[in-house]
Amino acid sequence: MSLTLTYDEYRALVEAAPVMVWRSGTDARCDYFNETWLAFTGRTLEEEAGDGWAEGVHSDDLDRCVAEYLSHFHRRESFEIEYRLRRRDGVYRWIFDRGAPFQVGGEFGGFIGSCVDVQERRDAEADRRTTLSMVAHELRTPLTAVQTYLDVIQAKTGADAAVFDKVARQIQRFSRLIDDLSDTARIEGAQALGMIKSELDLAEVVRRVAATYEELAPRRNPRVRFEAHADAPACRVHGDPDRLEQVLVNILENAFKFSPGGLVSLSCFLEGEAACVRIADQGIGIHPDEIAKVTRPYFRASNAPAHRFPGAGMGLAIASELVAQHGGQLAIASELGTGTAVTVRLPRSA
Repeated sequence: MSLTLTYDEYRALVEAAPVMVWRSGTDARCDYFNETWLAFTGRTLEEEAGDGWAEGVHSDDLDRCVAEYLSHFHRRESFEIEYRLRRRDGVYRWIFDRGAPFQVGGEFGGFIGSCVDVQERRDAEADRRTTLSMVAHELRTPLTAVQTYLDVIQAKTGADAAVFDKVARQIQRFSRLIDDLSDTARIEGAQALGMIKSELDLAEVVRRVAATYEELAPRRNPRVRFEAHADAPACRVHGDPDRLEQVLVNILENAFKFSPGGLVSLSCFLEGEAACVRIADQGIGIHPDEIAKVTRPYFRASNAPAHRFPGAGMGLAIASELVAQHGGQLAIASELGTGTAVTVRLPRSA
């Protein structure tokens, strides 16, 4: 049994909808706003029609908002955007706006869109970023003190250096986790991650990471073999060596975590105008539909539940952002149940 709504019923449904609805014609100018929109802005349909609605968009968001809308309108492609819109009391609220083309009699008729107020969500995200930053700051201070005391104890007692080296490595690992917290807050706030760039040899960074994991691998996952091939010719790039090391460590940690056995390999090579590093594993792999999503903050693949693979889901997100801020690309190839290969491509220095 199918139910067909009349025009009046559709109109009543749209007017009563809890979301703000708008429509534009083939000239990209708006000719309809539902009662929910008009109640939010406190303006009449005549005031909002055409380009009048743009008067309510925050001045810092207006150019971006209009450009995004028009570019998708001319391509006749759906779009999603967030911007601040002035409420009837003069307060600007963040809204999420989704628009899509529609047809009339088989011909392009314009766009129709719906908006929801997402200010509470944005506020919650800001609070979370603040909390992450505060936690990272509070943890870093005692960690620095622990490292200092450890150095003093070793100097005064002359104890076995190997033991202190192991403790120092754990402190370094803890420090990386703190850095990840801080970086997560920056990524969520759309801020650039701090780095100091210089000319360097990417192969040397790879060799340094390889040396660490040749010793660390048996303890990370005794069922996994680790191989490194870092004998490539000089791979000169412009970057931050510590940040690039962080990229490789984050990817390697995932490779070991999601591999029940088999081989994890690390290699460095030249490919055209790019200096490349590839980390491949024989782990659980990623579903094809999820490969493009695994670099999103907090995303977890469907075959990697938290109770089996603990973690915040930020490793690849941070790695991807760092690579992008080096002008490079992070490519992921994976086959479910077979393994994953992550390739970092950075532009070579002239």
